[in-house]
Amino acid sequence: MKKILLLALFSITLMGCNDPESAAAEAAQLRAEQHPERTYVGEHNYYTMESSEHAAFGRKKDLKVMYQDFPRYFVEKAKEWPKEDLNDASSYDLPRFQFAWANSSSKDEYESGLKIWSMKTDGTDLRLVTDATIGFASIRNLARSPNNRYVAWAGSGGQKGVYDLKTGKVTVVQKTTSPLDMLWSEDSRYLYHERYRNRYSRWDSETGEISEIDFKIRTEAVLTEDKIIKVTDAAVVGYNLKTNERLFVLSSDRSLSDKERIFNVKSISPTGRFAWGSNQDYGWMFDTKEQTMKQMVDGFVPAQILGKDAHYSALGKMTYVTIVDRVEDKVWSWRAFSHGAMSGEGTLYNGLANKGLWFKEGK
Repeated sequence: MKKILLLALFSITLMGCNDPESAAAEAAQLRAEQHPERTYVGEHNYYTMESSEHAAFGRKKDLKVMYQDFPRYFVEKAKEWPKEDLNDASSYDLPRFQFAWANSSSKDEYESGLKIWSMKTDGTDLRLVTDATIGFASIRNLARSPNNRYVAWAGSGGQKGVYDLKTGKVTVVQKTTSPLDMLWSEDSRYLYHERYRNRYSRWDSETGEISEIDFKIRTEAVLTEDKIIKVTDAAVVGYNLKTNERLFVLSSDRSLSDKERIFNVKSISPTGRFAWGSNQDYGWMFDTKEQTMKQMVDGFVPAQILGKDAHYSALGKMTYVTIVDRVEDKVWSWRAFSHGAMSGEGTLYNGLANKGLWFKEGK
């Protein structure tokens, strides 16, 4: 009887050794023991928590440098990384950045290809959005629908595509060379885009139809049912789309030369209340509700990405994140990735979450 029990136990032990799940668990435990500072995501990927760094700006604006730990991601196998999931409410408790990133150091064709990624504004919850952009040499513009379901991208030549996070479907909206501007409707049904120079169209996400429109759009704009607020080359303009009436114009200083007035950096807050424009000499913050404009010389921080109520702003490069609290004059800077390269600039979406604040209370 004892021999039978010993044989049974020996058989169970052998079965455990040959169990792939058991072997993977043991390997994961070994990795954790060897590298306790790492949090593994899959077998080949991990992140570490590292302190933010000193942020150097070319402007004379005094900002208080904030130090705290942020994730630094080491992504070697994108297929192992969790994808953004519309059903995961925890991913949407903060505003999010999206951006195109590739593991440029990899020799693997898939891993080195550009993919769209996203993360919360506090640097956590990195997600792979889609790999449908592999094959593009560069991604120059990204636009997320207000309901977070659709992400649209424009390649360097203006070719445009849309990925549906709910169904996984990819739609080619524009195959030929075209300008980069794209803008979603308030209800997330339509993607407005500049199809040819000064010719504008909308793509219907429900029917797939493309039809021409009779008004101009910009990427730096907010569109509601009957109104559009957009940042142009040197002004912020509001239009009533039903009457084609211009509601307001908030312009940079007309006494300046054209070179001094033109915006090199433009952004608009999620509700359209605030807008930003700047160049190497001047910066302007516009309040479209109060119809005011504040002009700054030298002592300002550019806002490539502008949050709700202009409380926070960020620079567009997401490999090295720089966030400014424009109310309390604070700045955070950290390296989000250990390696790899971005294409184009990051953009903000889900911007009204957490009352528009980019960090949770107490962090």
